[in-house]
Amino acid sequence: MTPDKQIPSPEDTLIQRAKEGDRDAFGELVQIYQDQVYNLACRTMGDPDRAKDTAQEAFIRAWRAISRFKGQSKFSSWLYRITVNACLSELRQKSKPVDQYEQIELDKVKPAGIKSENIETTLEKRDLVEKLIKELPPAYRSIVVLFYIQDLDCKEISAVLGHPVGTIKAYLHRAREQMRRNADMYLKTRSTSP
Repeated sequence: MTPDKQIPSPEDTLIQRAKEGDRDAFGELVQIYQDQVYNLACRTMGDPDRAKDTAQEAFIRAWRAISRFKGQSKFSSWLYRITVNACLSELRQKSKPVDQYEQIELDKVKPAGIKSENIETTLEKRDLVEKLIKELPPAYRSIVVLFYIQDLDCKEISAVLGHPVGTIKAYLHRAREQMRRNADMYLKTRSTSP
């Protein structure tokens, strides 16, 4: 073997087999990524039942498109892009209100000049973050979820969503600013209420 040739990883082997039509290999990829895809869908959709359906739809789309996966990005980035697109598509088709989000640390979006300790309970923090995320446009919401929940960096989010890195950074900045403004208004309203 020449030094230039790399031994394919087990995941690369599964991907290649799936590209050749091997359903069992694709099933193994589903097993590997099902939790991440579901979590991404759940946080983007805000509804566990809808997220389950959307995650399943994302895997169906991935199976149909696997032969076109060129390996120019990580498989996970490619799959996340399909998942986000499925979520956005579902949100556009069924404009039901988003009603659940997992906890994001409020410190990452806390309003200027207000310390996290001023918000009394973890439940209140979670409720506030859920409310703030619900108020974001879907494009911003996806970026916030990918950045804070999925722990992707801006370059990876760029690969997932197909936008330039600069656009991702700008959207993330705007999302943070919108969340800060809305948190400020919420907390000021709360502090002046009897």
